[in-house]
Amino acid sequence: MALLRFLGVGGGRFVTISQPVGTAGWVLEMDGEVIQIDPGPGTLVRAKQHGFDPKRLTGIVVSHGHPDHCTDAEVVIEAMTLGAKRKRGFLLSNKDVISGTEREPQRISPYHLSLPEITKEIAPEETFNTGKISITAVRTKHRDENALGFVFKGKETIGYTGDGEYYSGQEKSFRDCDILVLNCLRPRDDPWPNHMNAAQAKTLIEKTTPRLAVLQHFGMKMLFGRAEREAEWIEKETGIKTLAARDGMVIDTEKPSGLGRFIQ
Repeated sequence: MALLRFLGVGGGRFVTISQPVGTAGWVLEMDGEVIQIDPGPGTLVRAKQHGFDPKRLTGIVVSHGHPDHCTDAEVVIEAMTLGAKRKRGFLLSNKDVISGTEREPQRISPYHLSLPEITKEIAPEETFNTGKISITAVRTKHRDENALGFVFKGKETIGYTGDGEYYSGQEKSFRDCDILVLNCLRPRDDPWPNHMNAAQAKTLIEKTTPRLAVLQHFGMKMLFGRAEREAEWIEKETGIKTLAARDGMVIDTEKPSGLGRFIQ
């Protein structure tokens, strides 16, 4: 089974600075691992709000170094390592976040990089194994040229697009996914360079045919019911169950429906 917890489904600078929804990323629990994906601003606060204890984490995955994806990474590392008292867990991200480049400064301090048992830079098509799970990095088409998506493979296969617009061939990385989590910043009729809108999300979903697709990481134009309408449109067009995630939503794939249970 897999359990997906959405701590904060917002993204983009205007949602981040105003917080009509959280920008805290999501957590994957599968095969004994508890992994925080993209701990943006407010992750610790939203975790407490939604009843999740970040001290349970066994790993942290950061797709790239933009603030809405990594601002709380250091404090989440401290939670995972029990107040920096126990070297445990892993941190997985791209080279910008961990080492920095000529163009982009390192996002996480050397002190915090030293706290996990494993800190690893990963590039597209590389795979990191932890316990019974493999995590494969996927290329994105984003303003941050080193930004990543991921495929988590265990008892279930969970895909995560990360940030970026749809590109030809992207579907090859996600074709075997049971659940596909898509960062969908804008509605279908409102494209924005280097980010996915609902029309592009529909294209990727219909080419990958997951059992369940979940839209999240919404900009302002996807709030106030628009994300739900876009998800309904995608489901009608593709025939694939599609949800708009909500803050605090939990998806549990163990339930007999095959799509899991959805808890607000």
